[in-house]
Amino acid sequence: MPAQRTDFDTPWKNIFDSHFQDFMEICHPTVAREIDWSKGYELLDKELSAITKDAESGNRRVDKLIKVWRKDSQEALVYFHVEIQGQRQKMAVFQKRMFVYHYRLFDRYQMPVVSLALLIDDQPKWRPSAYEYALWGCKLQFNFVMVKLLDYKDKEGELFASTNPFALVILAHLAYLKTKKDAQERLFSKFFLTRRLYDKGWDKTAIIKLYDFIDWILELPEALEVEYNNQVNDFEQEKKMKYISSYVRICIKDDRRSLLQHQLQRKFGAIPTNYQKRIARADAEELFTLLENVIFASNIKEVFVKQSVTTQSCEHVYE
Repeated sequence: MPAQRTDFDTPWKNIFDSHFQDFMEICHPTVAREIDWSKGYELLDKELSAITKDAESGNRRVDKLIKVWRKDSQEALVYFHVEIQGQRQKMAVFQKRMFVYHYRLFDRYQMPVVSLALLIDDQPKWRPSAYEYALWGCKLQFNFVMVKLLDYKDKEGELFASTNPFALVILAHLAYLKTKKDAQERLFSKFFLTRRLYDKGWDKTAIIKLYDFIDWILELPEALEVEYNNQVNDFEQEKKMKYISSYVRICIKDDRRSLLQHQLQRKFGAIPTNYQKRIARADAEELFTLLENVIFASNIKEVFVKQSVTTQSCEHVYE
C-alpha cells in the first residue's frame, strides 16, 4: 500500500498562496469574473488567526483569508474565508464553525464576506452547506459556498485538457483518493501528472511549485520513489529540461547538510569555522560520507578525514 500522509494543510496552503486565482476560475468561475485580478490579492492569514483563535466551536484553525478587489467598485473589498476540510466530522459542528468564523470576520471588517468550504474528503454524501436555527419566531439561515473535489472525477478529460494550473492540482488529489490501496497505480499516476507539467509550456518556477504539491500528495513507498525519480530523470534528459531532478538533488543536499550540522552540534558542540565552510561546499555524496563518519568518530576532526571512518576501521581489522 502507498504511504499515507496525514498533513494536507501544508501543500494546500502553499498552493492557495500562489494559485488562488486559478482555483477561483475553475471552482467558482462566476465570482472569479467579478474580481479585479489586475489589483492582485492579499493574504491575511495572521489577521484571520487573531480573529478566530478563541472561537468556541470545533477546530480553531481556518486555512485562508484572502482579500480581493471587486470590479464594480475600487473601494469595495471581499474577504474570502476558505475552509479546506480533509476529514469528515459531524455536519452540525462543521456548519456552525463556518458560521462562527463568518460573523466574526464580518463584525471585524464590516465588509461582505464570502465563506467557501473546499471539501477534499472521500465521502460523496458528506456535503455541509448551511447553518440555521429557529426559536420563537426568530430564525437564522447561513448558506456558504461548497466545492467538493470528488465532483470533478467525471471531468478528468476536461481537467487534462485545461491550461489552468489548478486543474493539475485537482487531478493530483483525485489520484491520491483513487490510489490509496494501490502503490503501483499511484506510481503511474504520479509520473503521468509529472510529465503533464512539461506539456503545458509553464515556466520552471510554476513547474516546481506544482511538483511540490504532486510530490506531497502522491507519496510513494521508498522503492517506488526511487523508480519514480529514475523515470523523471530519464524523461527530463529526453526533454533537455532538468527542472525537477535538479530541484530534488538540491533538496536532498540541503536536508543532509542540516542533518549533518545537527548531528555534529549534538555530539561535539560548536562547529569550528573551517568545518562550517567544508560543510557549506560539500556535494551530496560527501555529505553522506560525513554523516557516516559522525557515527564512529571520537572527535570532530575525525569526521572530516578524506576517507570514510567506517572504511578505515574495516581496513584496520584486516591489517
